[in-house]
Amino acid sequence: MTLPELALGAVVLLPLLAATLSLALPHAVRRWVGLTSAAGTVLATAAVVAAVAAGQVQELALSGHGPPLGIMLRADGLSALFLAAAAAVGALTTLYAAVLPWATGVTGDDARAGHPAFWPLWLGCWSGLNAVFVSGDLFNSYVGLELVGLTAIGLVALGGSDALAASLRYLFIAVAGSLLFLLGVGLLLAATGHLDVLRVAEAAADVDGAPVVLAMVLISVGLALKTALVPLHRWLVPAHAGAPGAVSPLLSGLVIKAALFVLLRCWLWIAPEVAADGEAALRVLSWGLAVLGAAALLVGGAAALRQTHLKPLVACSTVAQVGYWMLLLPIITDPEAGDVAAGAVGGAVALALSHALAKASLFLAVGTLKEIHGTDEISALRGAGRDHPVLVLTMGLAALSLIGLPISLGFLGKWQLATSAVAVAQPVIVLALVAGTLLSAAYLLKAVGPLLVEAEDDEQPVGPARGGLGTVPHTAQGVPLALSLLTVGTGLLGAWTDAVLGVGAPW
Repeated sequence: MTLPELALGAVVLLPLLAATLSLALPHAVRRWVGLTSAAGTVLATAAVVAAVAAGQVQELALSGHGPPLGIMLRADGLSALFLAAAAAVGALTTLYAAVLPWATGVTGDDARAGHPAFWPLWLGCWSGLNAVFVSGDLFNSYVGLELVGLTAIGLVALGGSDALAASLRYLFIAVAGSLLFLLGVGLLLAATGHLDVLRVAEAAADVDGAPVVLAMVLISVGLALKTALVPLHRWLVPAHAGAPGAVSPLLSGLVIKAALFVLLRCWLWIAPEVAADGEAALRVLSWGLAVLGAAALLVGGAAALRQTHLKPLVACSTVAQVGYWMLLLPIITDPEAGDVAAGAVGGAVALALSHALAKASLFLAVGTLKEIHGTDEISALRGAGRDHPVLVLTMGLAALSLIGLPISLGFLGKWQLATSAVAVAQPVIVLALVAGTLLSAAYLLKAVGPLLVEAEDDEQPVGPARGGLGTVPHTAQGVPLALSLLTVGTGLLGAWTDAVLGVGAPW
């Protein structure tokens, strides 16, 4: 067994074993288990990404047997990029939670010690995320999604009594989405006789297109629930806004990416192989999802503009950002797309990776301000930039990527998606991108602008409100800054990310 193959198993098993171990250990040492596990997972991820970047798809048959008898882990270019994003966001957020334990949730015993359930829940969630990203078959993708969903619900509940209603609603949505996805997987199994994604794609062209199209409808709707696509988004804002400060970046930056990854896997590998009698129906479905994506850009942006608190504003931004990813689907199903489809996929993936880094950075910066001042009300934080320039700089850099300004990764993604839309003569997609960008600029300026402007009647920096800490360790400010710098720095890696994405790709 080669080192990359061992690393492929380690990215799933290391955080899972650490989650199990932390359950048996005292609360005081759980964060050290988390930090050690994060370091090991990052190293394993780096080994997998390096092997894939060298041009070789990595596979590991866990039972010694390949499909259909055994469970196959497979890391191609798409897997490698999402694994890398999970490693960056996961490791830095783990460091943040270790330095600022009271941002992991509070209990009645010792609020500053944080919540003891955070570490097993988060490490279990990280294991589920990686399992989704390297799963070779659809049923194991379902198992990974379930692990991600259940642990994420538990993480939301750590926000206390105010977050219980949001976590319960999240539970109902997660179960409904999983049920629809599982029904779709069952239909694909019945129609093609396989669960492995590659084998399903091979068999899809030789069977009746109707059941495969119905399966794609069920899978797409179920995963749209999990990604909070409008109008299935009402659960997201209360869940993300009510979660503890170290949880919100994980939910927005990573958890919804698991559903997006599986959606991309199905649309990129299975949908193009559907028999001719199902092509028209899939085309209609792709446009339906894209229309909902355009609506998400408008609804999420408008909702963000109405917010008076930072965390709900950033959560509404996630609703809007989901819309960008759906604009990809009509391009890749266009019969005239040809080589243009690869550029569109690269743009959508770049936007997803940019969102993971920028939104995690933004939530961490906003959460830190809330920890310091005891509030995230925008008017109460007016002038906070004078006292906390690093945090406000972080928010500004993250905003640059979410808006899509050069030279950020967000700009690269929007440019590739827009040029691909122009190449296949779909100006409506370009208009949606422009509208979403303008709204993003408006609500992010609303979030950052007041922090840079002193109140006319207040010559002193804003002070902590009741319940605020007044100060936090410097590391807690450096972590979100590192993520925001990554959102800008990775914009220079466009050629590399496109090359990695092409490893094992169906185009």
